[in-house]
Amino acid sequence: MHTYTMGKMKRLFLGFIFMLSSFGMVIAQDSIPEQPTRKPLEKAPFESGYFIADRTVCLPPAKTLEAVIQHDFGTIQQHWSDLYGIWGGSNIRIGLNFTITKDLQVGFGTTKLKMLQDFSVKYIIARQRKGGFPLTITFYGNVALDARNKSFLGNNKLSSDLDFNSIVKDTAFQRSIANQVIQNDTNYALNYITYNQATGLNGANKSDLGSLFDHTFKASYRFSYFAEMLFARRFCKEFSAQLGISWVHYNLVDFTEMNYNHANGMKNDNINISGIGKVKISPQASIMLSYSQPLMTYLNTAPWPNFGLGVEISTSTHAFQIFLSAANGLVPQENVMYNRNNPYNGAILLGFNITRLWTF
Repeated sequence: MHTYTMGKMKRLFLGFIFMLSSFGMVIAQDSIPEQPTRKPLEKAPFESGYFIADRTVCLPPAKTLEAVIQHDFGTIQQHWSDLYGIWGGSNIRIGLNFTITKDLQVGFGTTKLKMLQDFSVKYIIARQRKGGFPLTITFYGNVALDARNKSFLGNNKLSSDLDFNSIVKDTAFQRSIANQVIQNDTNYALNYITYNQATGLNGANKSDLGSLFDHTFKASYRFSYFAEMLFARRFCKEFSAQLGISWVHYNLVDFTEMNYNHANGMKNDNINISGIGKVKISPQASIMLSYSQPLMTYLNTAPWPNFGLGVEISTSTHAFQIFLSAANGLVPQENVMYNRNNPYNGAILLGFNITRLWTF
């Protein structure tokens, strides 16, 4: 009887301990905060990483190779004489981009004008989410190399303290340089002349100009740089918009031109604000609108603002854009620093972009 009672008490005690432990587990589970579910990603705001003369926040999927052809015709100002620019001077760029991860892309391109070779990187910092983070934020940057013969990069300064008599052999050329330095100092308070000025002086010759280059030219003069932060939002399935803030730097610029149009002493730099918008009119077609404005230049002088109006037709692997635009620089920094086409005077051109994707 005693043994039965002890066994019964032991079972009751073990049951009580089990009940307490189960209750504690329930309390512990209730005390763990519920992990918030991450909001799903919003669909990309644009169909392509290219938008007329601008770049967008978008990237193709990871492990995707993208081929790009950009083509701008001449301006329409000559009307029928050059078939509204189609027979005029054109600019072409061919590029290849590879998306390493879903957020990182690297690329290379070559451009007809100035023989520019550009290397670029694009990185998505944050993505828009449905009911969550409101924007897609991307960084885009490139470095471009001007591969022309160095005689075309002759805007570097020849300072007045150079010993021109020992560098230049032609006596007429020596006198012309001395007179030009005096004239620049008298008229513009500039104690230098540019290489371009020297090429047009009396007595200028290939040998002496080559000697001048040996004293002034640097390989770094070939490089220019572009960096931009992009902020985009897909407001609805029909409308998306993007704001871009960019900085441009050229190691070598035309100092005469920059003295005339730059509003401050930073002749080698500029800042640009751009805005683009897209309205879908069908599952494959969209209306495109863009505008960009350099900030560190005088009004009513070059570089002029750029605008674009076009149509895009896209599929899962292709995007085709045809548009009217003002600038013909297919590398972004060229449009910010050197757009000489004034859209307010009708300097508009026809252009198109084509992209093709291959996913591995």
